[in-house]
Amino acid sequence: MRYRIVEQTRPGGMLEHVYRGVLLPAFPPEEIESESSVADTLDAGLGSLFVAVDGKGKPAGAAFGRWSEASRVQLLTYLAVDPATRGHGLGGRLLHEAMDTWRGRYDPCMILAEVESPDAPAVHEAYGDPRRRLAFYESAGAKILDLPYFQPGIGGPTKRVHGMLLLVLHADPSFTEGRPDRLSGRPLRTFMEAYLESSEGATPTDWDAKSLLKAIGREDGIPMGRNETQR
Repeated sequence: MRYRIVEQTRPGGMLEHVYRGVLLPAFPPEEIESESSVADTLDAGLGSLFVAVDGKGKPAGAAFGRWSEASRVQLLTYLAVDPATRGHGLGGRLLHEAMDTWRGRYDPCMILAEVESPDAPAVHEAYGDPRRRLAFYESAGAKILDLPYFQPGIGGPTKRVHGMLLLVLHADPSFTEGRPDRLSGRPLRTFMEAYLESSEGATPTDWDAKSLLKAIGREDGIPMGRNETQR
């Protein structure tokens, strides 16, 4: 079956169908924001939703991303495909289309994504194999950032998701510290401070948040990629 990819940048349209039929079933409850939150991001002009539809217009996959103008960082918030279509390259097409659009539209200093670590104490295998997911992103050129990362809590710090990895899918060469294995933390810190505050409702002052921000602020940059002991 052939699929075409369409972009939606405003609320309404296919959002309800895509959110409830594609995105919601693909993520653990603590990792996915509400449909109204996604709609608000689109309404503010800060989000974009890419949808793969079949010949009858039925959604089979989607990618949603959020733009941060202050940091010039783009976050790939969610990427999911219907289980019946996995293994046919639809996820790769969605990722490629989204990244090409964001590069051309925003010229971001970096594009990021969050994924569950395959080594996390609690792995949600009901939502897909985390090793295959990480391999998918790495095959697209993503690199793991060496950070004590957690997904900010949707609704407060007690809702944080630990055992997560932050990936860099694209980085402007001017932010790689002159080395392909290091990433400048300057825009990332601006992004992360705003991400934590918007998700959790206040600027965090706890040890975990301070440790994350300290690691982001390393003077020699953030190491990227996995060493052999992590493979």
